[in-house]
Amino acid sequence: MDYQLSPLEVKIQQDVAAFCRTEIAPRAKMLDSSSRPEAGAYMKENLKMLSRGGCLEAGQSGDVIDLIAVYLAGEEIAKACPATYLSARASTFLCAGALRLFGTPDQKQRYIPDLMKAERVGAFAYSEEQAGSDIAAITTVAHKDGETWLLNGDKNVVVNAPIADVFLVLAYSEKDAGAESGMSIFICDKGAKGLKIGEPVETMGLRGVPLAGISMNNCVAAGILGGTPGKGYEQITRILTMGKVGIAALCVGIGNACTEISVKHSKERKTFGKPIGLYQDVGFRLADMFTINDLGRMLALRAAWAINTGEHEGDILAACAKLFASEAVTKIANWGMQIFAGHGYVAGSDIERLYRDAKFGEICEGASEIQRSFIAKSELDKFLPR
Repeated sequence: MDYQLSPLEVKIQQDVAAFCRTEIAPRAKMLDSSSRPEAGAYMKENLKMLSRGGCLEAGQSGDVIDLIAVYLAGEEIAKACPATYLSARASTFLCAGALRLFGTPDQKQRYIPDLMKAERVGAFAYSEEQAGSDIAAITTVAHKDGETWLLNGDKNVVVNAPIADVFLVLAYSEKDAGAESGMSIFICDKGAKGLKIGEPVETMGLRGVPLAGISMNNCVAAGILGGTPGKGYEQITRILTMGKVGIAALCVGIGNACTEISVKHSKERKTFGKPIGLYQDVGFRLADMFTINDLGRMLALRAAWAINTGEHEGDILAACAKLFASEAVTKIANWGMQIFAGHGYVAGSDIERLYRDAKFGEICEGASEIQRSFIAKSELDKFLPR
């Protein structure tokens, strides 16, 4: 692997960083403290701003997703505002990305341009109350009525649900066929008959993210992703595997923000006549913060490169990147809070917001325990007798 970014990749990183620093970062605190209806309206504005700034299109063109470019842009957006990154990712990577990889030509033409321009907002509804990492346990089902597919079931936590215009919904189209052959991903438009959006959900961190459940009672689907039933398990496995690199980007972005404000505070805050950064313990903490965050970035880029090039262990490397970066950022945020001390514990401070945001990486899209089980199984399989 060449560890040197290409000139184009450097430009993507610098352009997105410059735009987000001036346009997105100043709105992060406002998003966090707003009411849920206000946050939804502000988020739609942020998505349009990202589109105008060229931040959403990085790494996505035609039928191709370049995960290195997606990662680089994602880290910078997450550094500026983690909530905005998570919402943008749900719309342009999970939703538009799945359409890009698996959709029919008509589905791509109908949805992708508007999603990438933030004229429409996308959401991906797959997890349920009793089905998170155990995706086969979903209870949402679909049956065909003539030429129309009707969906029945509930998805309890869907990013962007309150503001979404198009939903991708995972359901069993043939329950008896099992998960690998019986699942399909359905496309549902906002306002579809039988689709109900729940009340916005309050969260500990990432409070700017529009979040709600959805319920479907004979909900009329616009079609099946790709047009062929039974491909849903393969499709969601692939997009979520690639998505682990995106969660690593979220974590490294938050870690970068925590480190920067902690360094600044350590230079400005004085005790006993000198900046606290000159005390060895604080300096060591800052060194550790930088080191483990940079390791998370390296693991994520390694995984992105492996998936881009079709390396057979790309899925394992993605799990390693998510596991390490997510656990690293909770340490980084905790150390940052310790450096700020009581001033950081005040509601509304940047480190307090980032401290709450950081935990999400360890528990979303496959908690750390799931990642460890997946990695361990892969390693053990290498040594089993054949």
